Amino acid sequence: MIKKSMSLLVLFLFAGGCALSPLGPSVLVMPAQGKPMQMFEKENEECKYYAYQQMGGQQAEQREQQNAAAHAVIGALIGVASGGLIGAGVGHAGAGAGIGAGSGLIAGSASGAAAASRSSGTLQNLYDNAYIQCHYAKGNQVASQR
Repeated sequence: MIKKSMSLLVLFLFAGGCALSPLGPSVLVMPAQGKPMQMFEKENEECKYYAYQQMGGQQAEQREQQNAAAHAVIGALIGVASGGLIGAGVGHAGAGAGIGAGSGLIAGSASGAAAASRSSGTLQNLYDNAYIQCHYAKGNQVASQR
């Protein structure tokens, strides 16, 4: 049972590293009237880079992934401890710890996924705001937000 729990832990830690970060803008930007498309495309790449740096870049992505993985580990540890205590009360501490680890891992992973989703939304907002500011500074048009 412990081996199965450890396998699940590895699986969820791996999945925790797959937290989504902003991959690009979620707003529509159009070139200024009369601006050549080639110039707009160059400015768009500059604004994507600027926005990525403003939202925290790779360090922000790594913090997000570590936070999601930490939730899974903490959930598993709490599950092991509580499952062991409950299992000890009925004479099966090892089985209780294994069951608790699995349950804690699932709960911790869910908590980590929720935290990663909130964090990802925050990072996306930071990214989009910087992206919009950059394009406004270059004279481009940003479609109105819903």
